Amino acid sequence: MNSLHALLTSLAIIGLTACTSAGVASSGGADMDSARADAYDGPKARIAIADFEDKMSSSGYYRGEYGRGMSDMLGTALFQTNRYIVLEREKLKAVEAERKRRNSATKIEDADILVTAAVTGFDPGTAGAKGNVGGAFGGMLGGITGAFQQAHVAIDLRVIDVDTGRVIAATSVEGKASGFGGGVGGIGGKLGGGLSGFAKGPMETAIRKMIQAAVDEVVRKTPKTYYRYQR
Repeated sequence: MNSLHALLTSLAIIGLTACTSAGVASSGGADMDSARADAYDGPKARIAIADFEDKMSSSGYYRGEYGRGMSDMLGTALFQTNRYIVLEREKLKAVEAERKRRNSATKIEDADILVTAAVTGFDPGTAGAKGNVGGAFGGMLGGITGAFQQAHVAIDLRVIDVDTGRVIAATSVEGKASGFGGGVGGIGGKLGGGLSGFAKGPMETAIRKMIQAAVDEVVRKTPKTYYRYQR
């Protein structure tokens, strides 16, 4: 009886171990898995990332600094693709002031693409995911699966041509992870903007999954003509 109990417990845990996902609500174009498999070393596009808009003010879980942290992570992740020259919009004033102090005639680079995003979902994992298991051991397994919580984060993403204001792409991306979800490496760099409190938990995994999905979508939807700068 005890061995069967242990076996069923193990099976329940194994079944939930890989409960991570990242998704794009609307997508199209080439498969990004093959694109990520090869190191990119071609011309780059100039891109800037705006602070994430707060659409979660009514949620007790969300704080505005989380959006700033995720915006920074997206910029880092886009830089990691080696496809983009990422321009620091917030730091341009400081750069301009330093340039004037040095009496430099060097022109500051302009972005061709602006990425904006609005946070539409942010749940660190307060809702349990109880299983539907019957039989003599249904209560035991239901209690086990109920202990696993799922974190979730979602954004509405837009890619905009700076010169024309034209929206190149608009979609929704999300990331989900259970308490036993695996990580996604160092995508996006460190957790900034107050997000460090979610480190090594399901919410970190969900955020990094969402960032990866957002990067995939931006790369997929960036027209080839924007890749025209050598460095």
